[in-house]
Amino acid sequence: MTLEELFAAYYVLYRTEAETPNSEDDEFVIFKGLAKEAIHRWANYDGGFWKELYQTLQRENDGDMVTVLGQTAYATPENMRKAGGFIRLYDTNGVTQARVPIVEPQDVQFITEYSNFCYFVGDPNNGFELNFSVEPVDSWVGLSMDYVYYKKPTELTKAKSVPEMSQPYFIVHRALANRFRGSRNPYYQSAKNDAEDVLRTMKLEGDSGNWADPWKLADNSAGRFGL
Repeated sequence: MTLEELFAAYYVLYRTEAETPNSEDDEFVIFKGLAKEAIHRWANYDGGFWKELYQTLQRENDGDMVTVLGQTAYATPENMRKAGGFIRLYDTNGVTQARVPIVEPQDVQFITEYSNFCYFVGDPNNGFELNFSVEPVDSWVGLSMDYVYYKKPTELTKAKSVPEMSQPYFIVHRALANRFRGSRNPYYQSAKNDAEDVLRTMKLEGDSGNWADPWKLADNSAGRFGL
């Protein structure tokens, strides 16, 4: 569902009117702010991970995606929240040339300087930087990089924006509840309960066969970059 479709569903429940205002209406602007809060609630619910928020560097098409001679530090996608696993390096034919393990920054001091590994520094608010432990050898220059990471949810800024969550009606109920709370409407608790029911259902579905917890590959062994 798009933002405007979610707003239409919200407005029917809020006003019980057949005609929905356009995106220039004050109520739409209010709903957009409430939708942002609902997405934040979903993204941080119960300290877990949502499968809808896993992304890859190449699919996102943001940040540095190719190795450069003499370069060990690379920019990452702006929407990165967490990273783990390994970096895949592959040629123009898509053939993997290496898998470089990702380690935690605090563990770097315990690894030999000749080991081949990488790590991320930074934070979700100011951005991350990918660092390789050694420079790539000549034969590895120009290889494509890819890795899986956990991203921040997309904010619904335009009428056609679409949220990542599997049951976007959560946004409708959560926004309705907060609208009722702001106006001291007695139906606030009922709308909140509806939203929490949808949220718990999504969490239950996400935990059923979720491959991502734990999702970090704890492997600190490797040779030199390109060797």
